[in-house]
Amino acid sequence: MKEFIFLFRSEESNMTSLSPEEMQEYMNKWGVWTKKLTEAGKLKFGDKLSRKEAKIVGDFGNSITDGPFIESKEVVGGYIIIEAENMNEAIEISKGCPVYNINGLVEIRTSAY
Repeated sequence: MKEFIFLFRSEESNMTSLSPEEMQEYMNKWGVWTKKLTEAGKLKFGDKLSRKEAKIVGDFGNSITDGPFIESKEVVGGYIIIEAENMNEAIEISKGCPVYNINGLVEIRTSAY
C-alpha cells in the first residue's frame, strides 16, 4: 500500500455562495464520505486548512509574504492522506469526494520514493 495526499481545491466564491442549509448538506456529505473511507481502512489523516492565516517563505527564509494564494481565486481548502494500492485506486477513491459538488478539484500526489 502507498500513501496518497488528496488536496481539495475550489474557488472560494463557490463555498461562500452556499446558503446555510446548502453548507450543512455539503458538510454532511463530507462526513459520510470520510466515514466510509475510515471504515474501509483507507483514510489515515486529514484536516481543513485555514483560509485566513498563511505565509509563503522563500529565499532560505529571507522572503516572507502573505499567502497562500498569489493572484488566484482558487484555494486549497483541506487535505486527507489515504492508503491505496496505486494511483488508479486513489483516483477511484477520489470520485466520491464532495468537493466536486462545488465544482472543485482533487489534486492527488504521492511520494516520489
